[in-house]
Amino acid sequence: MLSDILVSALLPYLTFLLLSSHGVSTVTGLAIGAVFPVGSIVIAFARSRRIQAIGIITLSATIASVITSLYFKSPFLALAKGSLITGCVGLAFGLSLLASRPLVFYLASAGGAQARARAETLWQTVPGYRKVMRFITSVWWIALWCEASLRLLLIPLLPVEVFLPLSEAMWIAFFALLMAWSYRYGRSKMAKAGL
Repeated sequence: MLSDILVSALLPYLTFLLLSSHGVSTVTGLAIGAVFPVGSIVIAFARSRRIQAIGIITLSATIASVITSLYFKSPFLALAKGSLITGCVGLAFGLSLLASRPLVFYLASAGGAQARARAETLWQTVPGYRKVMRFITSVWWIALWCEASLRLLLIPLLPVEVFLPLSEAMWIAFFALLMAWSYRYGRSKMAKAGL
């Protein structure tokens, strides 16, 4: 987690500050800073030989924001990358509500074969469990879209050097709060159901 923050937030920010102090344009500085998170995703893939959905979303959004910001010479488009990523992840949560099992079900049962078997049994036999999984998924969907929208609203209001660290801090705090709430809510509901 700390290395992710270093590579995805601190190095791009420091690169932007360094290049800006040498007269490089905002858009170019942001685009060059994007090399670090893109490189991190590529290296992670090369090491594990596994494609992760969040890596694909992050890589796609980063490349799209760099290309469009350079083409249109727009710092807004370069800074909107975080909102694009969060919005896409939120959309995945929302669309998963249309599937047989929502995304939170798969995240909650990711602890191995026993966890998957237990989650599948609960899904098949306990209607309240299905309701909790769908509710938590809905909360993530709405919350992620709200966070993405808030960051988009802040872009024109703040200087780039303030927005960059604030945006990363918001993202980290938001996910930490959502995860903590999901865990507590799920445990509370399961305890009330005697599970």
